[in-house]
Amino acid sequence: MKTRIVALTFLGQLAGRAPAAEPAFSDAVAVPERIVLLVDEIKAIRNFPMVLAERLGYLNDGRTTVTVMNIRDDVSTAEMLNDGRVDAVMAYYHHNVVNQSRGIATEAVVTLGVTPGAKVLVANQAKEKYRSVADLKGARFIAGGAGSSKSTLANALVLAGGHGIGDYTRLGTDGKERNIEALRDGRAEFVVAPTPDGDAYESKGVATVFADLTTVDGTRRNLGALFPSSTVYMSSARVQAHPEIARHLARAFVRTLRYINTHTPEEILAVIPKEISGKDRAAYLTVLKQEIPMFANDGRMPEDGAEKEWRTLAAANPSYGSVKIDRTYTNAFVDEALKTLR
Repeated sequence: MKTRIVALTFLGQLAGRAPAAEPAFSDAVAVPERIVLLVDEIKAIRNFPMVLAERLGYLNDGRTTVTVMNIRDDVSTAEMLNDGRVDAVMAYYHHNVVNQSRGIATEAVVTLGVTPGAKVLVANQAKEKYRSVADLKGARFIAGGAGSSKSTLANALVLAGGHGIGDYTRLGTDGKERNIEALRDGRAEFVVAPTPDGDAYESKGVATVFADLTTVDGTRRNLGALFPSSTVYMSSARVQAHPEIARHLARAFVRTLRYINTHTPEEILAVIPKEISGKDRAAYLTVLKQEIPMFANDGRMPEDGAEKEWRTLAAANPSYGSVKIDRTYTNAFVDEALKTLR
């Protein structure tokens, strides 16, 4: 299978680098010369913080070069971490729980997303029946495969309502058009829709937002805690052997999160090149506005959020129950970055 590799320097050469707007960190720490970061699809909207970090000069700072590779379909990310082909991975937090359950020690060294960045919609013809999570027993959710992130969110909602995972029916997803038909003709009551898919169901008049899991407030209100998503993680052995790598990445993304949370969506869009946004900048901006609330964070992993996600995963797969949750992430490098940022 063809390997897809994208070097970050490519983006800078195409569109020119935007000036860094944030102050620098203290230089009194060791810095690595080269870091390889594996990303779960560079052009996906959920990964726009990585594009910002590069464009603002936070990743490649003149002393350290960060090369980004797209996820490979033919080699597992855990394998690439373990054999040293990559230093770190940008992907969702739950991978650390899965890895540890399989005897592979990885840990998030910086947490970017603290909400799922998704909406759960209820079919309009069923919304009078399902008014809150307490009413979800017997509901049918379009949520994809058993181990998918969509199914995890459906599980989390049902558990938040005091029910068991066996108290609802999970249906596969077969594209938005068929999902719309299922919601319209009564074969399903709910659909889990990552940004920006939820707009399609509302625009067709078949469903209404039941639980907004894009914002911090909405996630806490519906799930009882935050629900971490996008992280940068490393093998625990590499963190111990090369803390300077974790330190550099934590600093870069702490600065990036600060930029996201102190600038308007329009200002953020101005930094993102057309090679990422596509030609329709207005459409990208609409999606960006929906995605930005996921990153209302300073880089730290919320302890209650990590535990909430782990318990949700373990409810569906008992093999995750033995996972030591405090070993799936560390806030040490982010805490250091927050102290040294001036």
